[in-house]
Amino acid sequence: KAGLGRALAAAAVWLLWILIGVGGSTAAMIAAIAAAVAVAALSVRAPTLAKGAAGVVAFAALLAAPQAAPPAPALGASVADGLWAGFERGALARAVARGETVFVDVTADWCLTCKANKALVLDREPVASVLSAPGVLPMQADWTRPDPAIARYLESHGRFGIPLNVVYGPAAPDGLPLPEILDAAGVVAALQKAGG
Repeated sequence: KAGLGRALAAAAVWLLWILIGVGGSTAAMIAAIAAAVAVAALSVRAPTLAKGAAGVVAFAALLAAPQAAPPAPALGASVADGLWAGFERGALARAVARGETVFVDVTADWCLTCKANKALVLDREPVASVLSAPGVLPMQADWTRPDPAIARYLESHGRFGIPLNVVYGPAAPDGLPLPEILDAAGVVAALQKAGG
């Protein structure tokens, strides 16, 4: 019971962190207050269980506090590290017309597979070097908050969920969709193939 309780508490904190990014700190604070009310009601029926839950709710409330929540990134803004450009279909078409190779990564803060792909493949060698090479434009479409332009892009590839990674280039103007779980060899091969 204790192990399952800890796992559920960790899931609740993670969901609250995602809620901060999607709905803002006000929505997260409302959720934390609702959880506190639920813990108070639970304490009447199961005081021992309520003690552990109260700690989780207190931590969640701290996370949801407006001063603790980082501002949500603006849609279409460049990623903080400067390598990734914001997604824009017009810019994508123009880059391919100039002969560049474009790697599109549709991601979101709540997507664990996206985070695994980034940490295990996109941010590591040899992929990181290829993405930062001249003539390669990495674009990131952040779907943390709903965006109709990104939804239309997903639909154009027959997808309704993420992750979605597509490589475009002179030899692949319509794009080469990659599997949901990336591997370095596959990404490098797709970039080389699209580049011609």
